[in-house]
This record gives sequence, structure tokens and C-alpha cells, in this order.
Amino acid sequence: MAGLTIRGYARHRGVSHTAVRKALASGRISAAPDGTIDAQKADRDWAGSTDQSKPRNSVTGVPKISRSPGEPSAALITAGPEPMAEGVGEGGATRLVSSYAASRAARESYLARLAKLDFEQRSGRLVDADEVRAHIFGLGRRMRDTLLGIPDRLAPILVGQSDQAVIHQLITEELMTSLGELSKSPPLRFGPKSESTS
Repeated sequence: MAGLTIRGYARHRGVSHTAVRKALASGRISAAPDGTIDAQKADRDWAGSTDQSKPRNSVTGVPKISRSPGEPSAALITAGPEPMAEGVGEGGATRLVSSYAASRAARESYLARLAKLDFEQRSGRLVDADEVRAHIFGLGRRMRDTLLGIPDRLAPILVGQSDQAVIHQLITEELMTSLGELSKSPPLRFGPKSESTS
């Protein structure tokens, strides 16, 4: 491919000619002595010197905050020199940058999920499963003990009764009393764990 003019390379790259001029001025890409730009070489240089950790411009796709000339890219620092030394071939720098971007996106997604879980726990929308199990277990035990105590409380009263309606009324009253006692127990409350317990 023959060398391109600044505007031609801008069209090839899908950016403004101003962005290409800035890239030339900062040393991100270089032009031939006659002022033309080798598109393949410029593409590799552009990808290799783009800092993927910075916010992206939605139009040009370049970082919103430019780095000073000669400052190493965060993608190259993260990847280290070994993959480049092994000669990953043409486009290797692009793959490294792409790999860095994917790793960065996965990390940011993980951190966002952790932050959301922390917020929901602190705001009371999310509770500790072990705490819920302990409360439910305690409630179930209280209910079991109360209901299993009914025969012991009713047996001496019912032993001399022969009227079915009276027996039914006594059992119903005892059940209502037991359930009423259970309903008076304090409600289950869950909240964020105390920071002082750590």
C-alpha cells in the first residue's frame, strides 16, 4: 500500500485529521520523509501506544487524556516485554492491547459486582444467609417446643371429658393460646454486620 496523506490516513483510521496531526506531533505515529504515512506501520504504532486504561473518546476512539511523548503504554507495561520478544507477529501489539482491555473489563465488572453486594448488605437489602438460617432454626425450635407441649398441658384436663364439643373447644383454645405466644415473639431483624466484630 502506498503512503497516505494525513487526511487519507484519517479516513483509513476513522478519525479526524486533527487526531492524526496530534498523533504525529506527539510521536505516537511517524510519517515518511515525504510526509506520507505507511498505514500498516501507523496502525501498529497507534495500537501499541494507546493507553486502554483511560476513558475513550466516543468519536475517535482515542484516550481523552493524552500522554506525554515517550511515556510507555499501560497495556505494554501490564503485558511485559516477553510476549513482544517472542515475535507474536504482525498485529501482536493489537492482540496484547485487546487482551488488556478484556482483562480490564472483567476486573471492572467484578469490582462493580462487589460494590453492589456491599451496598445492598449495608442498606439492609441483602442479608447474611447464615444469619437467616440461625433465625429460622430458632423460630422452628420455639414452634416445635410450643406445639409438643400441648399434649402435656391438655392431657390432665381432657382425661375426664366425654363431651366431644368440650374437647374440641379445649384443644382449639390451647392451640390459639400457643400460636398467640409465638406471634408475640420479637420479629426477625437482619442488618449489616458490625464492623467492630472483626
